[in-house]
This record gives sequence, structure tokens and C-alpha cells, in this order.
Amino acid sequence: MDLEYKKKLISFKHMLLLTIPIFIELLLQLVVGYSDQIMMAQYPDAVNGITNASTIINMVITVFQVFGAASIILITQYKGAKDKDRENNVYSTAFWFNLLVSLLFSVIIITTSKYYLVWLQTPQSALTDAIIYSMIAGGSVVFQALSSTLSAFLKANNLMKESMIVTVIVNIINVTGNFILIKVFAKMGCPIYGVAISSAVSRFIGFSLLLIIYIKKIGVRLSFNKFLSNKTMLKILLMVGGPSGGEAVSYNSSQIIIQLIVNQIVNNNGGNVGIGNVKTYASMFAMVTYMFTSAVSQAMQVIIGELLGAGETEDVNKKVKQTILLATIVSTTIAVIFFIISDYAFPIFKVTSPELLTIAKAVMGVEIALELGRAFNIVYVRALQTSGDVYFPTITAVIFCWSVAVGGSFILASPYVLNMGLAGIWISMACDELIRAGIFIVRWKQGKWRKLNLAHF
Repeated sequence: MDLEYKKKLISFKHMLLLTIPIFIELLLQLVVGYSDQIMMAQYPDAVNGITNASTIINMVITVFQVFGAASIILITQYKGAKDKDRENNVYSTAFWFNLLVSLLFSVIIITTSKYYLVWLQTPQSALTDAIIYSMIAGGSVVFQALSSTLSAFLKANNLMKESMIVTVIVNIINVTGNFILIKVFAKMGCPIYGVAISSAVSRFIGFSLLLIIYIKKIGVRLSFNKFLSNKTMLKILLMVGGPSGGEAVSYNSSQIIIQLIVNQIVNNNGGNVGIGNVKTYASMFAMVTYMFTSAVSQAMQVIIGELLGAGETEDVNKKVKQTILLATIVSTTIAVIFFIISDYAFPIFKVTSPELLTIAKAVMGVEIALELGRAFNIVYVRALQTSGDVYFPTITAVIFCWSVAVGGSFILASPYVLNMGLAGIWISMACDELIRAGIFIVRWKQGKWRKLNLAHF
């Protein structure tokens, strides 16, 4: 690797330049993801319905974000190894694989929404809204999946700003569409149609814009024949993305069970959907808290992918440690701020009763410890995955997520056991994150990742 290029690649300034547009993009994606709940705040049952419907939708979206991250890992490592042919093969393989699988998921969501939401014990007052939102917004996940794939292609080529600009446009379209269509459909007595249609349309437009940018900026032909004929690249993509995708499915499945416990809490308190909405908004604040960590770790992946492809393991180790320090400081600081201002933040979303604000305060207090652990986990897991150590993080996550986060939530939070409510759920999730953080610190120090190189597979 050229010395001058390596100096630029490992510099702190370069990492920040990559991180900032990713952070803005993720923040705007969060706005898109939660704008439906925020703009429907005057309809509490609809907010609860969207939250329940989003559990399965978010799981599908997360899986394809993971396969997008796998594309980044492979493209950057092939760049570092100067292997242009294999780099180009990644584009066709990832795009067509994600298109076919996401189409299947869209059909599944449309056809099974009613049965799934009834099984989830969605409060009766929110069930109809949940089914409508799931079928319309959930049916459009194919466009979000492809957007995640194309965005990953752009990031792997240091085109973070372009991806960010598209997210800005999608935000404007979605929020404007919500503002107009909620009013239109509210007159018909079904405002939920407004946010669902707006989400679907904005996702399609976002995909279309990213595809145009990909064609103009990268220009590698997305050949279906190459996808069919290159089984080796598909195997490598599945080897890298499969375990991480499995982890994403496991995590989001655990969140579905946790949502089921939340619904039990709601139904046990006379159908008070306000408790469920506290969970919705606390989760939103949590996502804001770890947004910077997610952004800086993605930037780190792009950098260390090239370094690993070129065999520069010592520089990789230094970059990971630098990322950990930055991520933990920022995440913990934001979590403390949200705890301090929680009595003022939750009322913005119509959560005003003293009982609900007390619950929210307790949750945001536990959130501080949770985010400390999560910062370590996000960075180390992405570093391990980029190096090719993909199975250990997945196995560890599945074991502790289900035994500690889900099992602990049932014991501490369920109205049928200790009945600690939402605080019990957050304590369980914090324990899960902190235990795994300790395990991943040890795993990284053991150094098995130094002996792996995906560019040589």
C-alpha cells in the first residue's frame, strides 16, 4: 500500500470526514423511521399500531442492512488487495440476491400481517391500524432493502455525501407526504392510510435516486447472468453476511418477544397504550444515542477493510481502539443528557401523565449503562466481521440476547412474574449488552482476527 495513501487512510481527520455524512444519513433515516409515529402522536392507538407493525418490518430492513454491510466489507478488502474483477462481481451478486429475497419477504408480510399481529397480542384498539400499516408500508420493504444495498455500494466507494443527500430528499418527501395525506385520510376516518402510503412512496423514490447515482458514479453493470453464474461470490457473500444476518434476525425476533411482553404489560394495565408508547419513544431516544457509534463504526469498516486487504493489521488495531474511545465517550454523554431532560422530552410526544413520566425516567436511567455496553459491542462486532471473524459474534449474540435480554425481560418485566414493567426490560437489555461487551473485548485481544483475510478466500 502506498505510504502517502495509508497516512491519509488511517488519519483521524479522514475517519471524521467519512463519519459525518454517515451520521447525518442515519439520523435522517431515524426521522423517516419514526416520523410516522411522531406525526400521528394525536392518535395514540395508531402510534401503538405502527409500533407493533414495525417490529417485523424493521427486522426485514435490518437483515438487508447487514447484507449491505457485508458488501462494504468485501468491496473494500478487494480494493485493498487490488482485485478489480472480484470487486466488480460483488455488485451484481449482492444486488440481485437482495432483490429476490426482499421480494419474497414483501409478499410474506402482506399475506401474514393479520395473523402475526394477533399472535403478538396487539391491543385491540390498535389492531386494525397495525394491519393496514403493515400491509402497505411492509409491502414496500423491497425498495428499502435495495436502497440499503445501493447505499452500501456508494459508501464502499467513499460516496457518503451522495447517500446522505438522497436520505435528505426521502425525509422531505415522507414528512411532506405525511403532513398532506394524514389530513386527507383523517377526513375519511382512517389517517393511518396517509402515513403508510407516504412511507411506501418515499421508499420507492429513494431507491430510484440511489440507482441513478450508482449508475452515474460507479457504473459497474448489475448483471443478472453474472449473479447466476458466479456461485463462488454468492457463497462468500453469504459466508460474510449470513451469520450477521442470522444475528439480525435473532435480535429482531427477540425484540418481537419483548414487544409481546410490553403488550402484556399494556393489557394488564387496562389497555393503557401510553405505556407502550413510552417504549416507542424511549427506543427512539436510544437510537439517537447510539447513532454516532453506528456511523463511526461504519466509517471504520471502510478504512480497516482496505487495511486488512493490504495486510496492515497493526494499523487496524490502532484504528479500532481509536474508534472505541470516541464511540463510548459520545454515546455515554448523549445517554446522560437524555436522562437529564427526559421529563421535558417525552411530553413533546404527548406523554404527560406523572405515572408515565416516572416510568420514562427510570428507563432512561438504565439506558446510560445499556449504551456504554452497546458502544463496545457495535464497534468490536463490526471490526471482527470485517476481519472475517463472523461466526463468534453471531453465536455470542444469539446466546446472550435470548438468555439474558429476553429471559430477563420475562422474569423482571412480565406481569405474571416480578412485574417490574418497562424498567425490568431495560435492565435485562443492559445486562445483555454489558456482558457481551466484556466477551468481545477479550475476543479482540486474543488476536484470531489477525490470521484471517477475506481477500484471499
